[in-house]
Amino acid sequence: MSEEIQQRELKAPTTYEEQIQKFKDREMLIENESEAITILKRIHYYRFTAYALTFKQDTTDHYIKGTTFNKVYKHYLFDAALRNHFMKIVEYIEIALRSQISYKLAHSYGSQGYMDVSNFVNPFFHQRFVEDLQRCIQKQSKEVLIAHHRENYQDRYPVWAAFEVSTISMMSSLYKNLKTSDKKSIAREYYPTNISYKELENWFHVLTVFRNRCAHYSRLFNYRIPVTIRYTRTDESLGLDRAFLYGAIHNSKYLVNDRSIWVSWVTGLSSLIEAYNEVDITLLGFPSKWENLLQK
Repeated sequence: MSEEIQQRELKAPTTYEEQIQKFKDREMLIENESEAITILKRIHYYRFTAYALTFKQDTTDHYIKGTTFNKVYKHYLFDAALRNHFMKIVEYIEIALRSQISYKLAHSYGSQGYMDVSNFVNPFFHQRFVEDLQRCIQKQSKEVLIAHHRENYQDRYPVWAAFEVSTISMMSSLYKNLKTSDKKSIAREYYPTNISYKELENWFHVLTVFRNRCAHYSRLFNYRIPVTIRYTRTDESLGLDRAFLYGAIHNSKYLVNDRSIWVSWVTGLSSLIEAYNEVDITLLGFPSKWENLLQK
């Protein structure tokens, strides 16, 4: 690291009025300064500018001609609504994954088979999972299910009870650490026949990354995931992007067994996109015929 970088001063804080002036200096149109300041008081400048980056010119620090404060704000509102809608389908997938893994482990290795390292591939990852699970149990110690087993079964928890306090990140990691035969069994018994356990590993990981961004209210719009999204052999020919949210949505159609729930969710997604028609959804990886692809 150079001495110049080490000695660089952090930027000084700015007032709301100064933040508005920065937007103006970079040629963003502010329709109503009073309303804009009210919005910045709630969202704050740094978070808002993350959405404005999309509208900057490539060669300068100025915004593309015609960029308005309200246009950027609508993208922020769309992103918030999209996060909420996406989480609805993640909830379905996460609960189903938790159910399938707990059922498989219980019937293959017994009610506490998840504690036995010999039932998994990597001892290090298993130990980390157990530690994470114990922290979850302690954190949610007042949950009825947890309290019942603590008081009546000497703090011992069968897999179906313990996994109720787990996270999708833990379940994704645990699925990857299952024996190959167990992963294949879950893929074969619950998911479509053309889906491999390797694809499931990738999809659960991808969903975990996006789900965590949603949980922390982070931006989905124009966000590239640091994981390469895999597709089925059939879908490979579609030329879908491998880094944006649409890839996770597209693959989710294979993870939702209840067709009526999926169709209803896609209908809701279509309504959301229609309500914010000024948003360029290609910056989320959506292809032109996305709705037809999701309904197939």
